[in-house]
Amino acid sequence: MDASANEFLDLSKHVGVVEEKTFFHNSPFEMEGGQLVDFKLKYETYGSLNSTFSNVILICHALTGDHHVAGVYEAGDEKPGWWNHIVGPGKPIDTSKFFVVCSNCLGGCRGSTGPLSESPNGKAYGSDFPDLSIRDMVRAQKLLLDYLGVQQLFAVVGGSMGGMQTLQWIVEFPDYLEKAIIIAATAQHSVQTIAFNEAGRRSIMDDPNWLDGKYAKGKGPLKGLGVARMMAHITYLSDLGMEEKFGGEKRLDSDPNFEFSVHRYLDYQGDKFINRFDANSYLKLTEALDRFDLVGEKGLEASLKEVKAKTMILAFSSDWLYTPEQNKIIAKALHALGKPATYIQLDDMHGHDSFLIDSEPFLQAVRFFLQGINQKSEKPLYAEGFRNLKNRYEVKKEADFKIIDEWVEDKSRVLDLGCGRGLLLEHLRESKEVSGLGVDLNLDKALSCISKEVPVYQEDIRTALKKFEVNSFDWVIFSRMVEELPEPGTVIEEALRVGKKVAVTFVNHGYWRNRLNFLLRGKRVCNEVYPHRWESSHLSNHFSINEFQEFCKNLQNGSRDFNIRIGRKVFHKGDWVGTCDWIPNLRAGLAIYELLKE
Repeated sequence: MDASANEFLDLSKHVGVVEEKTFFHNSPFEMEGGQLVDFKLKYETYGSLNSTFSNVILICHALTGDHHVAGVYEAGDEKPGWWNHIVGPGKPIDTSKFFVVCSNCLGGCRGSTGPLSESPNGKAYGSDFPDLSIRDMVRAQKLLLDYLGVQQLFAVVGGSMGGMQTLQWIVEFPDYLEKAIIIAATAQHSVQTIAFNEAGRRSIMDDPNWLDGKYAKGKGPLKGLGVARMMAHITYLSDLGMEEKFGGEKRLDSDPNFEFSVHRYLDYQGDKFINRFDANSYLKLTEALDRFDLVGEKGLEASLKEVKAKTMILAFSSDWLYTPEQNKIIAKALHALGKPATYIQLDDMHGHDSFLIDSEPFLQAVRFFLQGINQKSEKPLYAEGFRNLKNRYEVKKEADFKIIDEWVEDKSRVLDLGCGRGLLLEHLRESKEVSGLGVDLNLDKALSCISKEVPVYQEDIRTALKKFEVNSFDWVIFSRMVEELPEPGTVIEEALRVGKKVAVTFVNHGYWRNRLNFLLRGKRVCNEVYPHRWESSHLSNHFSINEFQEFCKNLQNGSRDFNIRIGRKVFHKGDWVGTCDWIPNLRAGLAIYELLKE
């Protein structure tokens, strides 16, 4: 046995040798397209159940995936499961903490009941296998979990078709699971995706060996299936990824036998696929994907209204099969319903297949979202939080939080724009039971929010605000963020549309020390609050209390459907501790405003 094989047998790093198992359901199973007299599912498990049976994670595989997620089948096997870098001891889906289950989906061809299986007449179902739905797959998985004695799932995780199954899980069994990770998925296929799938299916059915789906096992429309795989595989990649891999090759000769390496690559993908997959299964599964539709006539919100799970939606910037916008639609619907949903968009050049790649930001997002199982009995780090800060820099850093904490009512819905690492929302959740959502474009800060179990929307504030409905939040908070925004006035107006109240805090650049610094030194302030020199800093709109109040006065005379007035306001002195009311434009270092909508 060589070193590479030995690696997967190290039980401190991998799950080692695993065994596939079979679940038999020996009674009729009603599907959306017909009935099975019985069925079986191939599955694998990793890790151990805890004493309370509360650590179960279900993994749902993609279209051409299967139940072999991690580990190897025997010593010397050099090809571990398809998510071996994610599932295992100490990995994001940690098998030293979680009991992990994955089954080959109903309708598949990797051991579960599907078109290759024997029908009641003694022959293979072939094309007579009942029409399949994502809902059928999920209901079959639920029966498997019942058989295993699982009464509650900690989480369901899935990418692509697995992400759609995860969506169906949170809709179908809202009380059954605590968390869900939906990766590179959609609530409804686009017309373009349906078209790609149909073209692939036509290549299969137009193959002379199709024989109306009545072909013998190992035979059939192999050329058509290979072409279908080529077409689908192209949609899994990205233009940038393909250009990097194959773009250096240019045809400079006139050899008629010249072949681009991307041709050979696609041939390889097609040939490999036909040796492990069944054409009828491919047809039934892609049709199930095309018919999957949580939007319907009533809209996505109607489908998601009963969802109770904490949800994370993960999208990839280069994915043009299930685009970031399609994933954002899911997050938007959950937010509109007040559900605790997190949206993360990762920059990765590998397209739709990015969730199969060993990428540290992706691994971190999954790890942080799932780690809460070990924090339930712990007192939050910031239960007192910023109330007891001593360090001068920390006092300045969090001074406005104390005031906002006093203003925000118990059990409010709060949107924190530029939420940073989620400190304020974490505190408000623990002290006042607020339902909070943070928005921050910075990935590291968004990941920090996830680690605190603070729902976060990773996007530019300006575009994120447009996705929320009128009065969808009780409070919208700008904590020293306005001065870093392009066109801040427009953003504040949009925040007033979204929130019933808006809190705005900013550094007063009319403060006498700021004026004196520029007068005597001829350059901008550099201190604890703004520690960076101008050439390394973010956009900074320097404005004063007087300028902001003039802006608010102009807002009152606008043409919108609501009126705006200034409510409470607090001015901190230059030390950001004591308050001042006399000539605040000159004497205050920090200003905190409450804007009300009438």
